[in-house]
Parts: sequence; structure tokens; C-alpha cells
Amino acid sequence: MADTLAALRSLMASHSPPLNALIVPSEDYHQSEYVSARDKRRDFVSGFTGSAGIALISMNEALLWTDGRYFLQASQQLSEQWKLMRMGEDPALDIWMADNLPKDAAIGVDPWCISVDTAQKWERAFAKKQQKLVPTARNLVDEVWKNQPPAETNPLIVHPLEFAGCSVADKLKDLRAKLVKEKARAIIITALDEVAWLYNVRGTDVSYSPVVHAFAIVTLTSAFLYVDKRKLSSEANSYMKENGIFVREYGDVSSDTVLLASDQLTPSSADKTPAGLNTETNCGKDTGNGEIQTAELVNDLIWVDTGACCFALYLKLNADKVLLKQSPLAVAKALKNPVEMKGLKNAHIRDGAAVVQYLAWLDRQMQEIYGASGYFAEAESMSKNKLKDLKRLTEVSASDKLEEFRASKEHFRGLSFPTISSVGSNGAIIHYSPEAETCAELDPDQMYLCDSGAQYLDGTTDITRTVHFGKPTPHEKTCYTAVLKGHISLGNARFPNGTNGYALDVLARTPLWKYGLDYRHGTGHGIGSYLNVHEGPHQISFRPSAQNVPLQVSMTVTDEPGYYEDGKFGIRLENVLIVKEGNTKFNFGDKGYLTFEHITWAPYQRKLIDVSLLVPEEIQWLNEYHCKCSEILAPYLNQSEMEWLKNATAPIAA
Repeated sequence: MADTLAALRSLMASHSPPLNALIVPSEDYHQSEYVSARDKRRDFVSGFTGSAGIALISMNEALLWTDGRYFLQASQQLSEQWKLMRMGEDPALDIWMADNLPKDAAIGVDPWCISVDTAQKWERAFAKKQQKLVPTARNLVDEVWKNQPPAETNPLIVHPLEFAGCSVADKLKDLRAKLVKEKARAIIITALDEVAWLYNVRGTDVSYSPVVHAFAIVTLTSAFLYVDKRKLSSEANSYMKENGIFVREYGDVSSDTVLLASDQLTPSSADKTPAGLNTETNCGKDTGNGEIQTAELVNDLIWVDTGACCFALYLKLNADKVLLKQSPLAVAKALKNPVEMKGLKNAHIRDGAAVVQYLAWLDRQMQEIYGASGYFAEAESMSKNKLKDLKRLTEVSASDKLEEFRASKEHFRGLSFPTISSVGSNGAIIHYSPEAETCAELDPDQMYLCDSGAQYLDGTTDITRTVHFGKPTPHEKTCYTAVLKGHISLGNARFPNGTNGYALDVLARTPLWKYGLDYRHGTGHGIGSYLNVHEGPHQISFRPSAQNVPLQVSMTVTDEPGYYEDGKFGIRLENVLIVKEGNTKFNFGDKGYLTFEHITWAPYQRKLIDVSLLVPEEIQWLNEYHCKCSEILAPYLNQSEMEWLKNATAPIAA
């Protein structure tokens, strides 16, 4: 680590101009939350492996900023050469740089790895002391990373219409109508999931996220895909031609953006006009494949999503001819069509069956190996060494078994994120990622938190359950019940159209606040349709960004409050919800009201619930939910698993 910092500082000193500091973001060229091995530059320089964080290296300091999910993890992973900066508690990165770096300081960053939003925010902060942001011509981390993994060349996969539910032609038609409305002649699409969604393609370039490294540019008459052409089979090339998509090499997006800025970007004369691309139509009319002729239209702007588009591409455009606005694909992708909705529900049923199979298996194992009282009874374990000849269970071996159950289900394509399988104090690390060599052994006398999910061709899943196989303490029961009450309160909410997730976040926290408890993460995120497990643009959170987009019918969102006691345990409960019409008796203000539908199916552990803390409505909801669990999952379980679930979902007496 010290050698890496020294090598970077040497490059910083020899840079023109010399750099006083270097910023190393977590993101790749597409501002992705989860990145490929090659793009884990911040991990490489700092040793911190969390998905969120940003590193700053000056000539005599190295600092890492991350959010509350990762405070504990970062403090454990960072070496003594690094200082942890806690977002929300310590000064923000831009403020720290403006206050602590010299006047006229040059602060370097790879402009491909930061968004337009971020770069402009930093530039405003730096202006106070005449400091300047210096876009580096090459990524300095790549210069010193000797064993950097190669770029992926995995095949691009066409996502069938039977799962996508909407054709490329219809998506392009809708997108071009939005361009015309905003007086734009083109849009640059950089977010990997938006490219995948628009063109109905998937890939395996990023672990857990079924996306391909690619950019897209869509004009009123043409559509381009920028991707390593080695990834396209003959079938994929035919698919692109059939859909009027011109394929360019991944790196050509840079020069083509320059052409786009001067309105010179057209399909190359070397490219044959794809089938279905009608070039002889009347001006201003839809051609039937989504193109709109523009001779009589005064559309001169290029649409760029400030939160997703990299600064490098923005710098190639004429600033006065850019529409800086959230991508129209963000909300379009979040609003699931009927086929996607049906697929998500079906995927969550199969996934729920896998989770129940896992819990039933784990219950048996904990009793047989550790003498635990098990999922249903409350007692101290008889002996942690009951059967020495049986193989011990670890956080990793247990989660591997869960993956086995999922892999047996139809349309399974892999996990949607690394399983958070955490025992006792590890559960307090919000995004804990167990490693086979260092993970803990399961312990019947400690809480076990399992946050997991999968990718299926028809949907993406994300579920968390917290269980105890011994005798939970009264304090653990109180905390679990407070989390459950918040989970139920949010899931049962009714709210007027136009309400955002910022306004709803408090519902999940109020039962915890009663005891002076809280958690340092958001309460809910959108979820993709065989896409990213974390999907915006909406969210349920205390963060101001949750105010940006109201919840709308057919959006998905998670409901996942928690509580984490450092050094002791963690609790989280998570279901995926779909936003639907509220069907309220009245309709004040003619706004229309919304509510949620749960599509996740797995029991909550009754012995962790202090029933005396529940009100009758909460007990009724639990009993009805558990009844549905049994009915919905029964066809996917064998007799012993069904018996286990019947016990797990037995009614709670009011």
C-alpha cells in the first residue's frame, strides 16, 4: 500500500501541471455502483472493498470517505496510512479540499470516472480559493497497477421479448418523442443498465449485474451502440441490424461525441443501413421504427444526464447546447411493464421458496451439529461440540447452500449481489462480505442476518431475514420487534400521488426512535427487471436525493429498516414492494392515493417477536402475510419443508 501511494505521488509530482492531490472515485466510466474487477481502482489504492467511497491522495495524506453502511468495515480494512472520513459527520470531500489544500492547488481526477454533477460541484467549491480541477489525460492508478485485470470480453446477450415485455422499436419511439418535447436532437446514454434496458441486451461484464460495458447515442434518426465488437455473435449482429442499431467500437464514443457536437454524426458510409431503418419518410412523422425526421424541427440540444454521464464526454460538447437533465430512461425503466411485473412476481415466488428451503435446512443443521434449540424453541444450546465428526457451518458454507437452493430454480442466472451472511458482531457491519478464509462459524447463541438476492431471466430479487437458533435476549427481541414494526408500517402505508421516498422514510424509523435507536442506511431502493439490484431514480431514504422523484404506480422498491449494535449483532428485515393504486374510501384533493403490494415471501421468526409490543393491526397483517406465504410457496416445497413452513407461519394469538 505504501509503495502504491509513493508511486502515485511520484506521478502526481511529474504531471503537467503538478498535482497537489489526486481523487480516486469508486465508479467506472459509466458511474456504476458495482464495477468490474478491472475498474476497482479505489479498492486497489486503499484496501477498502465497499461499493461506496472515494479516496483522496495528497502529497502527505491519504483519506477515504464512505457512508454509514461502511464505517465499521472501512475502519477494519484501512491501513494506518489512511484516514477514514465519515460522510455526514466529517467535512465533505469538496469542502475538505477547499479548506485544506493550498490556494491555486491542482486536483487531478480521471474525467471518465466522475459525473458531470460531481465535477461541477467540485469546481464551484474550488473557485473560492482559485483551486482547479485537472482532468488527467490518463488514469494514474492504471499506470501503477501492475497486475490490473484485463478488460472483459464476455458475450453480449439478447434479452428475449418474452421477458423484456417491450420492443426496442417501441422504446426508441418513446425516447425520441421525449427528445422532441425537450427540443433535443440526441441523447448520450452512459448508465450500463439504461443501455441494456433500451436495447434489450444483457451481459456478464460486471459481477452480479447482468450488463455489458457499452455506451449508446440516440439521435432523432439513428441509434448507436458502442461496445467491444468481439462481444457480438453473428446472431447478436443480426439482432442489431434488425433493430436499426449501428454498432461502433467501445472507444469510438469519444470521437463520435465530438462529431455529435458539430452535428456531423451519421451512420458511417462503411456501415450498411440496417434492415427496418426507413430513411424515406415525410418530415416530422414517425417512421414506424421510432425515427423522427427533423427538417422542420428546431431541435438543437444534446441531452446529458448530469448524474450518470461522465465528465470526459461532457467536455467534448458545446456547453450552451447541452440539456442537463435526468435521463428519460431512468423513470421509464423504473416503471415496470405488465410482462416485467409478472416476471418479478414469479421470480420472487421461486426465490422465496429457495429461502424457505434454506431456513428449514439451516434449522436442522443447527440442531444436529450444535445442539441448538432451533428456529421454533427458545433455549440455550445443549453443546456447541455435540457432534465433532460433523462438518462445522460457516457464514460462507451456509450462504453457498442458499445459492444451491436458488440455482435449482427456473431461470436462475446467478446472485444479484454478494450474500451478506453474518453472525453476531459481523451482522453489525451493514454491508459485511464474508471471506472463506476469515469468516465466522455459525453460533446458535447469536443472531444470524442473511441479506441475499438472485438474478433470474424474469426478475431480480433482494430479501433479508434475521434469525436466532438459540435463546434471544429480551433486548434482541425488543430491537427485532421495533424493526419489524417499522417494516410493517412502511409496507402498509397509504399516501397521495406525488409523495416521494423522503416523506415516507420516517415511517420505518419511528418505532426505533421510540427507544432511541436508528440505522445509518436508506430504507428502500428500486430493483431491476433482470438488471441492477439497486435501481433508481426513486428511493426511500433520509437523504435529500430521495426528494427528487415521487413514487409512481408500477415502481418497485424495497422496505428494509434495520438496527445494528456494534460488536454485538445486526437486524434487518427486507421485502420488495410494488407501488399500486391505493383504493382509498375518499380522494382528498383528487390526487389519487397509492399503497404497496408485497411480492417477497418468507416468514418472520416468531420467537424473535415480542408480541406484547404489537398492536392488533400488526398481528393481523403478520397472520395474513404468513398465511399467503404458505399458500404461495407450497407447490415448490417437499413435504418436510412444507411442514416446517406451516410451523413457521402458524398464526400469532392477539
